[in-house]
Amino acid sequence: MSELVVRGGTVITSGPLGTLTADVAIDGGVVAAVGADVGAGDDEIDARGCIVMPGLVQAHVHLCQTLMRGLADDYDVIDWLRERVWPMEQAHDEATLGASAALGIAELLCGGTTTALSMESIHHTEASFAAAHRLGIRAVIGKALMDRWEPGTEMVGEDTETAWSDAVAHVERWHGAADGRIGVALSPRGPRNATPEMWRRVVALADDADLCIHTHVNENRAQADRLGATPEGRDLVALRSWGALDRRLVMAHCVWLDEQERHLLRGSGATVCHCPSANLKLASGIAPIPEYLGDGVNVALGADGAACNNRLDMFTEMRSAALLHKPRYGPRAMPAATVVDMATMGGARALGLERRIGSIEPGKAADVIVVRADRPHSRPLGGSHPHDTIVYATVASDVRDVVVDGRVVVRDGQLRTGDPAAIAADAEHARATLLERCGLAQPAASAGPAGG
Repeated sequence: MSELVVRGGTVITSGPLGTLTADVAIDGGVVAAVGADVGAGDDEIDARGCIVMPGLVQAHVHLCQTLMRGLADDYDVIDWLRERVWPMEQAHDEATLGASAALGIAELLCGGTTTALSMESIHHTEASFAAAHRLGIRAVIGKALMDRWEPGTEMVGEDTETAWSDAVAHVERWHGAADGRIGVALSPRGPRNATPEMWRRVVALADDADLCIHTHVNENRAQADRLGATPEGRDLVALRSWGALDRRLVMAHCVWLDEQERHLLRGSGATVCHCPSANLKLASGIAPIPEYLGDGVNVALGADGAACNNRLDMFTEMRSAALLHKPRYGPRAMPAATVVDMATMGGARALGLERRIGSIEPGKAADVIVVRADRPHSRPLGGSHPHDTIVYATVASDVRDVVVDGRVVVRDGQLRTGDPAAIAADAEHARATLLERCGLAQPAASAGPAGG
């Protein structure tokens, strides 16, 4: 008898078993069997009429920004950082950042994201680790390493030794915590937010401790061109010169790579994390994802932060990624199965966890979600491939049950590892505190254009 059986769903395994109607047996935090007769379970989830799939993997979020939802709308990324987000990030203390992370994690889990790669701010990253540990998400988290002033955003970080000592302490305390469910990333905020010395330290420690490196690359065209005119050259040129452009590197956005950078990316092993909603909302542009895929580049998906999205909803990102590129590249440019792979195995590969998560197959960690397919927007199902249903029809509220490491963290749509009402109330109080502390007011609602 297994500890948990997910019974009778249409299973998208994202692995060698393909898609089949089956049970999924879970024991000891891992998938024990997938098939038609796996026996009984101490606990069972009835998934008949539902789609069962691997937990979604977001390869670029900012848990520290969840409290900023709706406070930085209708900006481009430079003004967004300089006028709103950076002042608010600097105003965080441990309590407000912890409240922000908890709210973000609750949203992620209830929406089917079981693993997140999150870049925090320069202070109080311990609070995000603690929230992830407590609420049961699989998370790889890094403090934003910033020991250099970046022109344009005017963001100022810390001295190199202070920033670095925090990062090393996080690795020592948190990497591998919760039986490996919590990991640490080294996260220079961008190629020009960190000095070459910092980047060299990051590369050396990542190689030594088997860590991923998480950064932003070429998100905004004006910023990419301006920084590309500096002696270090454009972002990927600089990253290669520091030894960072390899399989450990996860680069959010990559909207404005030039031909030289495209050439450097091919065969490097680095991952591009596509954040379509954030790139549209900040008017950053559209990354040429079909071209990257055609070049053999691993592509993952992420919502970015609630300050620039304003959702942390992977189903929105999947739908956007599938639709956004069709006008330029054709209707078959981004098949639903490709997009589901980006949201599962693509994210797992980005984190170096492809042998552990990203697909449902025996021996892998039991990160599994059950998605309702019986609501009007998903019906009728006849003739619809389950990948198509997931990408084009499903919304986050269709997620019914979520299992992480074999533990049921969401049951019947309800978070089981924390009190959602208390998390939300704590977040509301923390946001008011944050706004008062940094001297910002919530923007007045626009009345919109006059009718007539």
